[in-house]
Amino acid sequence: MNIPTILFVDDETNILRALRRLFIDEDYDVQTATSGKEALEMITGGLQPTVIVSDQRMPAMGGAEFLARTREIVPDSVRMVLTGYADINAAVRAINQGGIYRYILKPWNDDDLKLAVHGALQSYNLVQENRQLTEELTEKNRELGQLNAQLEKKVEERTLELRRRVQELQGRDHVQQYLLAVHPLSELLHTILEVVMDVVRADGAAFYLVDKVGCAPQQRAAINFAEAAPGGADSPLAAAMLKAGESDDQDGGLIDVAGRNYTIVPVHKGKRRMGTMMVRAGQGRRFDEHDLHTIAGFGRQAAIGINDSRLQENFEDIEISLDDVLAAL
Repeated sequence: MNIPTILFVDDETNILRALRRLFIDEDYDVQTATSGKEALEMITGGLQPTVIVSDQRMPAMGGAEFLARTREIVPDSVRMVLTGYADINAAVRAINQGGIYRYILKPWNDDDLKLAVHGALQSYNLVQENRQLTEELTEKNRELGQLNAQLEKKVEERTLELRRRVQELQGRDHVQQYLLAVHPLSELLHTILEVVMDVVRADGAAFYLVDKVGCAPQQRAAINFAEAAPGGADSPLAAAMLKAGESDDQDGGLIDVAGRNYTIVPVHKGKRRMGTMMVRAGQGRRFDEHDLHTIAGFGRQAAIGINDSRLQENFEDIEISLDDVLAAL
């Protein structure tokens, strides 16, 4: 703990010596000055007095003026003025102008002066403790504000995550219920694209399917998707689509073309490669891993529906063929 510094200012050296003797047994750093000018030079030179005790009547610069000036330089110091009965009005002015803690009448009582200095030190310590507590409280409030902001962000992120998960489950359930019956291929693909765009907030999507082994994929269904043949065989989208169609990666990947973000996921059922689904993110938006996983899940559902729809088409073709054979008999 720092030793408090007491600065006594008086133009009479014998008074300063008396004050030193009075506080010789106290755990104080006692400093003295014979004028306000000298004391100000000590303070501006780095002295940080805890308590300043100044005589009121001094030549050149009175105690009231001196203490008022110290208030600007070391505002935390506790200031007291020594005054005689004749200068009581000046002491009152010093209290009003210099923020004086209290005045002490000359000749002083030693015990009263010691108590006054002790009280001034307590006042100083209370101010410092209050300031420290205020700073700590401010810092705690700042930390609490940051924590609340982090919690709010986490709650917001978690809420968004749950909302996205609910939308995904609702979409997948909708598709699953739809797959309980066999539908025409174009209707099936269009329905799945509508659900995908709603769930992942896409602004365009399309299916590119391979009708026969060795054939190039062709667009079989699209919503708001002008990339009919993804820009030609040499375009980035076409290359990515062919790569996704041949890949075993069920979640597909991301590609940026002309400032827009796309994901292309394979549509496979077992080892049977049916094509790809291409989805375009909204303007200024990028798909994340959750989006990729969600879209890939719809791709797997689409593979089941495409397989069932083609089986139904093949079955109908077989029926027609049998009818033709029977009619020819």
